[in-house]
Order: sequence, then structure tokens, then C-alpha cells
Amino acid sequence: MRASRSWWVYAVVAAAFAALTVGHWLWALAGDGPLLYGEGAVAHAAILARDHLEYTFTARYGDVTPIFTAANYPPLYFHLAGIGDPFITGRAVSILASLCVAGAIVWRARAAGGAVAATIGLAWLGSVPVMQWGAALKPDAVALALTVGAVLALGRDRPMHSLSGALIGMAAMAKPTALLPAAVFFIFVARRDPIAALRALGAGVAASVVVALVTEGPSKALYVHVFDWNALPWRIELLAGLVVVAVLVLAVPAATLVATRPVDPALTAYGIAAVGVLFLGGREGATINYFLDLSAALALGAAAVATRLASGRAYPIASLTQLVIGAALLNPFPSVPSLLQPTGKWSDPSRATLVRDLPGILLVEDSGLLVANGREPVVDDLFLWSRIYATGRSFLEGGRLVAAVRAGTFDAIVSEVELEHIDAGPGYERQRWNADLVAAVLERYQMLTRRYGLCQPLVRCQQLYVYTRR
Repeated sequence: MRASRSWWVYAVVAAAFAALTVGHWLWALAGDGPLLYGEGAVAHAAILARDHLEYTFTARYGDVTPIFTAANYPPLYFHLAGIGDPFITGRAVSILASLCVAGAIVWRARAAGGAVAATIGLAWLGSVPVMQWGAALKPDAVALALTVGAVLALGRDRPMHSLSGALIGMAAMAKPTALLPAAVFFIFVARRDPIAALRALGAGVAASVVVALVTEGPSKALYVHVFDWNALPWRIELLAGLVVVAVLVLAVPAATLVATRPVDPALTAYGIAAVGVLFLGGREGATINYFLDLSAALALGAAAVATRLASGRAYPIASLTQLVIGAALLNPFPSVPSLLQPTGKWSDPSRATLVRDLPGILLVEDSGLLVANGREPVVDDLFLWSRIYATGRSFLEGGRLVAAVRAGTFDAIVSEVELEHIDAGPGYERQRWNADLVAAVLERYQMLTRRYGLCQPLVRCQQLYVYTRR
């Protein structure tokens, strides 16, 4: 099928954004360090997972005994990332998974011709959610690839229910939010073929059990880390902000799907589930990774009706415009200015050198800086610790950290905000540093110096504040 000129212009722009994205992914891979907050906790758990200790209280691989190890994901991704250096192996696994999703989108659109199909896939690859999360040392991309595989298996003329169930079961063992698409898929299949739905459910359970047994095995500790500790407060204002961002980057494919209504029950089910995952984003700590599923569902939806879109000009022009606006507002790359996204901007992985020569036991806000230097963090996710502590739930790790700070256990404390003025800092910093912990730090420690990382024109300097004992 011959594409219009508008499609060729869109193809050039989409290819440029995809190249920009993949180029930065490779740069991040070579950097061998953390990009996003929270990657340090995943890297720490991945190293512990080599000995099946990721959910074990006070388990360690280094010279210090951790007070708090988050490990707040199911075990599949930890064990994949832990095969080698997590910042290389885990990131490479995420990149491969993201490329697989892009390939699935191209394959789904193949009837519209190579140019149109490739453009839709490249545009997804160069979209903001994928830019930021496609190479993250997090399980999101792996869970997404497995879920998309389940959708394609379910959407065939002769659905492969067992394969679909097995894939979504494995996705749930990478990230719990995949349980929502699993439930919606089951309901959609059960309405037409209850026996097939039961086969898919059995395959999903079997795949989950196999992954659990090979990696960690069911335990109370796994439940506490993955479910109990993730049960953070949900607030409507947090969801509202996330929905606004989703509209900024996904309005065009969403409107296209509403207008064209592709006849594919599997895609319809995935779209409904993806909206549900977005609504889970009202949880504290959620960010645009909560609409990765929606971005993939909408791209697959556009691919499903690509033959109807290929001859027109409205879709490529509108999509191109949204692609450019989204990147201008929210691209995560530290070398490229963006107008918004205070929490989603990548850090320079070379920042790990800023703590390399700090001796002794450290409490570091971004624990990835320690893990990248081969040192074990005492607390690998300060945000999660602070949010659990703030709920008033009784957990041993809560009082132990505050007591350790008051006792001067740490030789230095490293933050990304000046703790004396944290009330004037960004909201995400206040979520990471509980008020009781800040009070303990300021009582026992004083700021020694600031250390500067990446500084470029139009890009905010990345700096660390180092506190030592009074």
C-alpha cells in the first residue's frame, strides 16, 4: 500500500526521534550507572538475587549490613538483571524488551506496507514514555513485552489461549500491575469460551509457579515486599497530574482509536486494562511508567487500522505534531533541554564518581551511586522507606534507620537537596526524606560540601550535598 507524502515526513521525524532514543539508551548502557531514582534498589536486589536473598532481612553481599532492602518487585527481573552487572545486563534486557514491543507494533501494522508500519513502530519507540522507561533498570519494559506478546497470541484468528496465559503469568512475575490485564483478558475470553479462559488461567498460574520456584519461591517475605510495602496511599490529585501528562503525549492515538474502533477483542481488552493501570498511577511514587501499557495499546490499535490511516494526512500530521511537542516538554535526556518533567529527567550515570572517594559507611539518597561502585547500600530506597514510615506501620527497618542516624553510625550522608531547606524543595524530595529522618540528620550532621555532576547550558546542574558528623 502506497503511503502519502505526509507519512514520509512523519517517517523521517519518527526515525530521528527513535535514533535519538536508542542512541541515549546505548550511552546509558555504556555509562554503567543509575539514570533514574530507584534503579539502585533494583540493582541491589538483583545482586542479592544471585543467592536468592533479595527478600531476606539484613542479607548482604558487601561489608555493611543493610537496614532496608526494598526489593518491591516480583523476582523475575531481579534474576535476569543479576546474571551480570545489573546496570549493564538489566538495562540491556529492558532495551531488548522495548525493541521487541516496537517490532510487535510494526508486525501488527504490516498490512499497510513497510513505510507506514515502520513509522508507527518508530514513533512509539521515540515517544516520551518509551524514551524514559525503555532502558530503565526496572521491570516495566519486560512486563510490557510479555503483556504485548499475550495480546498478540490472543488476537490471532485462532487464538493461542495457553500461550497468552503463560506470557501474562510471566509478566505478573515481573511487575504486579500485569495482574490487571490478566484479569481483563480472562473476563473477555470467558464471555465467549469459558473452557479456553480456564486453559489460559491454568497456563498463567503454571508459568507463575515455575518462575517462582526457579527464582525465589513463594514466601511471606515476598508478599511483604511486593504487596504490603507497595500499598502506598492513592490520591486523586496525583492521578490528575498523571492524566494531564498522558493527554499531552497520547491524545492523538487515543482519539484515533475512538474514531476508528478497530475490531479486535484482544486489543479492546488491553485498552481497557491499560486505562485501569493508568488509574493505579494515583499511588504515591507513580510516574509516567503507569501509562506505558496505554501507549503500547494505542500504538497497537493504530497498527490494527493502519490500512485505513495510510492514505490520509490527518493522522500522520497530528501524530508528528504530538511527538515533537511531547519531546520538547518531557524528554528525559540530560543533554537535551525539556520544559517540564522535574522528576523524570535522567541523571548522568557518571555521577557515581562523586561518591567514589567518600570513605566509610554512607547513607546516599540515590543508592545506585553506591551499587555502581561495588558498595552495598545501607538503605537502597529512601523514598519507599520514608513512605512506609510515614504510614505509621510497624516495621523493624523504620526505627533502626532513625536510631542509626542519631547515633552517628554513618560516616557521611549524601542527598540531592539541601536538607536545611527541604521544605522549599520539590515535593518528590520531601517524599524521599521523612521529616523525622531530616530532623535526626540535622541534629547529628552538618553539610560539608557540594559536589557537582553534569553541568550543561540550559540543563540544571546535578549536585549532591555531603553531610558529615558534627
